[in-house]
Amino acid sequence: MFSSPSKTVLRLTLRAPAAASRATPRGFASLAAPLQAKVDGFCKDVEKHLPKDGKGAVFATAWLATDNVYVALMNKHFPEILNGMSLVAIDTLHLFPETLVCAKEVEAKYGKKALWKLPKDVTTREEFI
Repeated sequence: MFSSPSKTVLRLTLRAPAAASRATPRGFASLAAPLQAKVDGFCKDVEKHLPKDGKGAVFATAWLATDNVYVALMNKHFPEILNGMSLVAIDTLHLFPETLVCAKEVEAKYGKKALWKLPKDVTTREEFI
């Protein structure tokens, strides 16, 4: 987490505990407590660092799985913040077609349109190279 006078940036990392990932799979129940602790920490960070209305907050995404988890957690625990914040999609022109489908599904599911950004003065992969 870091801040400047005009913005706050929240970085999120969710990882299953190493011991849990080495354990014999027994379903998600064995991961519930460690993951809940991560979610609780995430919620505390959001409450501490982001404005209650989401105004001025920006989340930049390349549609990685963790980015989608972030949007889902924000929707579940802080819908008013998610509604007010900006979602910026970074299109490197090298995203897989499945990633673009996923992005549109996330936008539709949570009713949150992203502002799509491309490399400067470039609109196709051929121009990028």
